[in-house]
Amino acid sequence: MSRAVLRSTALAALTALASVVLVLVLVLVLVLTLGGMSRAHAAGPALPVRVERGRLVVVAEAGLAQEARLLAVTGERALTEIADDLGGLPAVDRVEARLVIHAEDLAAVAPPGRGAPPWAVGVAYSDVGVVIVAARGRRGELLDMKNTLVHELAHVALGRALGALPGSPPPPRWLNEGFAYLHSSDFSWERAQTLFSAVLGGRVPSIHELDAAFPAEENEVALAYALAYDFVGFLASRGAVDGVSGDRAAFRRFLAELARGAGLDAAARTAYARSLGELEREWLERLRERYLWLPAGTFGMLVWGFTALLLVLAWLRRRHQKRLRLRRMELEETIAEAALLRERDLLN
Repeated sequence: MSRAVLRSTALAALTALASVVLVLVLVLVLVLTLGGMSRAHAAGPALPVRVERGRLVVVAEAGLAQEARLLAVTGERALTEIADDLGGLPAVDRVEARLVIHAEDLAAVAPPGRGAPPWAVGVAYSDVGVVIVAARGRRGELLDMKNTLVHELAHVALGRALGALPGSPPPPRWLNEGFAYLHSSDFSWERAQTLFSAVLGGRVPSIHELDAAFPAEENEVALAYALAYDFVGFLASRGAVDGVSGDRAAFRRFLAELARGAGLDAAARTAYARSLGELEREWLERLRERYLWLPAGTFGMLVWGFTALLLVLAWLRRRHQKRLRLRRMELEETIAEAALLRERDLLN
């Protein structure tokens, strides 16, 4: 083989080797870059703002300093009000609230190894006393941080109250979500519409089926959440005697029995002198009365209003016709007087 051929072969081999080395270097740089980005994202945003108010410690991103101060006051007040509902059960002694600007950063500031649901705008970690609240949703929309904070604090408080005994099971989800909404949510037309559609269509699951009915994504107007809110509101307002609404003494007794380790049915019998099934049937009856009588009542009001409108229109029409008759009579009198004057003029 000639030297020229050997030289050409060696050059080609070196060129191929250089190409392979270059590709490996580029791959290594890319891996290191992505790894660094991933670590930076995992570290999450810095939370330099710190505000303490009673049992609540609020840490937040730099752009949320004012919100941190306001929510510290709101959150401490909410913890006191929630504790009143728990009637002397073990209370939260310290909670850390972490405020982030963007909802997609919830997981990045969560306790180690916990993460956050991809759809959440607020998360509670009851066992470690941490809640996280976002200021903006994933589409950039502004969120109600106050309601979200109170909602998550209620989760933490209920978890602490009912989970004080070693090995205590967590509260059922319908009770957990209903209790949280009881303290954080106002009246909602969307939720009322959801309940009305469910009652009208006969799509109300039993309380025992309710936990399995919760959707994969939290949504205040979803049927399971609406039912949980309504049923817990019914339990909270129902008195222990003859179902007469009064203070929340029976509801507090119900929660206290659960905290002592009683089952749902046993706790209901002790607090309300009714089984949970009996309470559920009573609630469903009231729910049907509320939402099925509403259309009839609304229809009656519309009929009354329409009838009243017709009466008003008839009165206006009669008044207009009376005015026309009076004007016609006045005109006829004027014409008659004019004719009489002409006759007199002719005679004279």
